[in-house]
Amino acid sequence: MLSATTNKAQTGQVLKELKLLTLNPQKRRRILRGAGRKVRRDSKKRITKQKDLQGKTWQGRANGKKTKMLRKLGKNLQVHTSPNKAQVTFGNKLVGQIARAHQQGVTLEMTAKEAAKKYGTPNKTAKATRQQAKSLRQEGYKIRKNKGKGWKNPSLKWIQENLTFYQAGLVLRTMRDEQNKKTKWSIPLPERSFLGQEAKEYKQLKNYMLSEAFRIG
Repeated sequence: MLSATTNKAQTGQVLKELKLLTLNPQKRRRILRGAGRKVRRDSKKRITKQKDLQGKTWQGRANGKKTKMLRKLGKNLQVHTSPNKAQVTFGNKLVGQIARAHQQGVTLEMTAKEAAKKYGTPNKTAKATRQQAKSLRQEGYKIRKNKGKGWKNPSLKWIQENLTFYQAGLVLRTMRDEQNKKTKWSIPLPERSFLGQEAKEYKQLKNYMLSEAFRIG
């Protein structure tokens, strides 16, 4: 809701806001379309820069890979407008659900059956993954020193080159005292916000809308 005061510093701003409200529906929709496109453009830039709404770099991938995340989401952003509002959203429902999970940060539940369907059945003879190597190190996995004199912490590279995917999984379950294979996992997904506007962008957007209203009204 708008409110007007006699404060001289606010008079010009209030007049511009009133001007926007008195525009005909076609002109309001035109201004809101431009505003929605700006929000979409700013959101895409955040995905490209891998930064959130506070300007902080997103938390990296759990597997340590440096490839950029959520790159395809920006292509699915759409702007829908009416004479009274602009909405930046996703045309595909599934993509929208994925985007929401990353935007807010959630904990996903996945069963062994779902994992097999999504990623396929693991190759037991394949080399241990980097994530398995990190987990083994965290659990305190050690190997014999050269000539068998004492124990040492193996490097991630050594684990990946000398243990198979199956062996690494078996050792991990043994060290964690897990009697049976897991059939369900909780996967925490860190918040990686991108859709919306930071304070500076909001001020720029408001100024754009009011300036446009004054110009074309």
